[in-house]
Amino acid sequence: MKRKLLVLSLFGFSLVGHPISGEALEINEKLSIETNLTGVYQWLKEDQGGFRDEEKGSVALDATVSFKPTEVDEFSARVSFAKGNGLNKVFEKKGIFKLRPNADDLRDDLHNINNRSRDHLLELWYARTFSLPGNSTLKSTLGILDGTAFIDQNRFANDELTQFMNEAFVNNPLANIVSYDYGVALEFGKGPFGITLLGMTSKTEEHDDPRFNKKNYNYYATQLSYKLESPLGEGNYLVYGFTTNKRFPDWNDAKKKALKGFGVSIDQDLIKDKLGLFARVGFQDDDAQIDYKSMYSAGLTYKFCLFGKKDFTLGAGYAFLKSPSKNDELKQTKVFETYLSIPIYEKEKLLTSHLTFDWQWMKDKFREEDTKDHSGHIFGVRLNLGF
Repeated sequence: MKRKLLVLSLFGFSLVGHPISGEALEINEKLSIETNLTGVYQWLKEDQGGFRDEEKGSVALDATVSFKPTEVDEFSARVSFAKGNGLNKVFEKKGIFKLRPNADDLRDDLHNINNRSRDHLLELWYARTFSLPGNSTLKSTLGILDGTAFIDQNRFANDELTQFMNEAFVNNPLANIVSYDYGVALEFGKGPFGITLLGMTSKTEEHDDPRFNKKNYNYYATQLSYKLESPLGEGNYLVYGFTTNKRFPDWNDAKKKALKGFGVSIDQDLIKDKLGLFARVGFQDDDAQIDYKSMYSAGLTYKFCLFGKKDFTLGAGYAFLKSPSKNDELKQTKVFETYLSIPIYEKEKLLTSHLTFDWQWMKDKFREEDTKDHSGHIFGVRLNLGF
């Protein structure tokens, strides 16, 4: 075990990796570029379930180019390249855990994206902002979108590159948000209130029955938001609902059903610029085959100074996901994650780097009495370079 931990520590100091979102490099007042180089190394230690210990790493390079020809118009393109799939592929092939320990887009995620003949291109869109009467605005975005930029946002648990790594804390898995596909979004804002409408199209995953295999489907979501300013600091309160058209198999593979549900996302400062609380709740209809029907998560993040450096961040979160009774295998999943993000070096508008130590504990509980539950520890290191 000591040898494994030493490997993790050496990885953190030697591999250029996991980026933090720094300020974009401004070429001029209209053009900017943001690049992140991300390295992650994780080691799985079996606690219960009889599976083998595993250790895997990955490196990803993300680049975003933004062009703003006017104050109200913006074009943006984002590409990503990665080497390795980390533990994600191990979990998928061996059925160790249902949730991914690293929510970043890795090698296999970046090829044939959403079962389309497109690699590496994640986003390509145009947005225009309109000023409306009564000091309100309407922003429209059209193109290849990341749906998580519009639905289920959270200041303290929404970025797998700088915050929590497990997908349970990056977005609500039950929201089934479409990313990196064709869509349109409308965002209306007036003071602290906001309304978002999102429509996207994508393709279903592989299925044994050709009626459900790689079929086009539509995804629609609506979100209401409220931003609260108080003596404690900032708070954001979101409520959203979603549905798809009928393209997904029911539990008997006999009929096509829609995915639909709703959720809540909250982030609230408890001590301004230091201590923050996040919470999510999600529910999903179980007419179609799904992994979970309800999800609850909550946690804290704390920023502090140490050795004369600012922006040390300590985060901790817990998530509980329950499967529908129609699921003959999985009953529930529990996840706990904590991380410590350490600032290494920063040069304003040129370079930022952080080293993050991460620990996750996961447990999948099964319905069959003769099936042993799976539980284990995932230790991780991320070294961040953003420029």
